[in-house]
Amino acid sequence: MSPGHGPTPNGWAAIGAAGVIVAAAVFFWLLAPAPTAHTAVERRPTNAIATVPPHPEPWYRTGLPVDGDIVPIGVDTTGHVTVTRSGERALRVTITDFRTDLATADVRVQLTGGDVVGTGQEARWVPDGDPVEVGTIPHGATSAVIDLRVPQILPPQVHSLVILDWNTTTILGGAELLPAG
Repeated sequence: MSPGHGPTPNGWAAIGAAGVIVAAAVFFWLLAPAPTAHTAVERRPTNAIATVPPHPEPWYRTGLPVDGDIVPIGVDTTGHVTVTRSGERALRVTITDFRTDLATADVRVQLTGGDVVGTGQEARWVPDGDPVEVGTIPHGATSAVIDLRVPQILPPQVHSLVILDWNTTTILGGAELLPAG
């Protein structure tokens, strides 16, 4: 009898096994992640300390001394103000030659991030943020020294001082604070 045409049963098994191996190889090749280029990675010593970006110093540590002339805003109020450091964490606000037409009560003193602009009848306060009351000038006084022992309560940047009526909180005058020369 002549041999049959085609593979024998063992041959079919070998072909099937080879087919499974080839299919698995193609399957894994398709699912494999794309090759990546290897780049050099900077190595840091294990004891290196992370560098923290510098935190800006608060105004009361870097922006002093400042001073300015008190100009009238609505009421004839004049004087001069100087703000200096009086310790590591303390400020001194000194007001001299103070005069106001208001003669009925003490006046409030506030430091603010706003600006006092203009002079004479054109002077006005341009608000920016919340003013912080730092003290008072007693009724009839021509000078005052106010020590502020907690300057952290001040706005991040202080640009001006404003004087207000104690009873009505009407702004009587203000001073733009500039670096003392």
